[in-house]
Amino acid sequence: MPSSLIRYCSLAALLLAAPVASQAQGFASPRGQGVTPSGQPGMQMQPGTQPGMQPGYPAAYAPVERMSIVDPNKKLSAGDQVTVEIVEDREGGLPRVVTATGELDVPPLGRVRVTGKTAADAAASIKQMLEKDYYYTATVRVSIDQVSKVQVQQGMIQLSGQVRMVGSQMLVAGEAMTVTGAILKAGGLTEWGNAKKVQVTRQGKDGKTEKFEVDFKKVTETGDVNADPVLQDGDRIFVPKVFVRF
Repeated sequence: MPSSLIRYCSLAALLLAAPVASQAQGFASPRGQGVTPSGQPGMQMQPGTQPGMQPGYPAAYAPVERMSIVDPNKKLSAGDQVTVEIVEDREGGLPRVVTATGELDVPPLGRVRVTGKTAADAAASIKQMLEKDYYYTATVRVSIDQVSKVQVQQGMIQLSGQVRMVGSQMLVAGEAMTVTGAILKAGGLTEWGNAKKVQVTRQGKDGKTEKFEVDFKKVTETGDVNADPVLQDGDRIFVPKVFVRF
């Protein structure tokens, strides 16, 4: 076969193969892209990207649950996570957890009782203690980082008589429960409950029994906290019945 004919056949074969290669190249995905189920090129999912996020969304910016705002008047209780900072030490904040006994470890003081106090009240108490023995002036900051969801039992009380939910209630560490508070938690008094003569029985440390009355009606109507005693472990509340209603 003449050499000119061979060159002609080779050139024809190359011209026929070019469209096929071009068509096959059209289905190839660009570098860094994946193919969607529909066959169209799409952005390749980055490692750590969660389903439902936009393609290529950095994992570091994944949506996170927003921390709820802590009530500044919230009383500290066991299990709460806080940060204690003594500005004069220049050591930054110290992460601490309120112990089951209601204390914080604050150097150089050691353990300081904080349950039942707000963060501001706790800071004021720590400041006072530091200035008594260690500092001329102390600037103390206490902030609540996370509120404990675990309730630590401190005791039990009993309710009977004319209350809507008769039975026991748990006293939670760090939360002061009063007589009226316990009654309201039990659903309040029945229609025949004697609101003026709620009887409380308490077992003293010396073994003697102490009894006193609380005017539930007066406390709820006037808000007199001094007439609403805080309950202790083992207290018993009895609401007598009135036989004549006015």
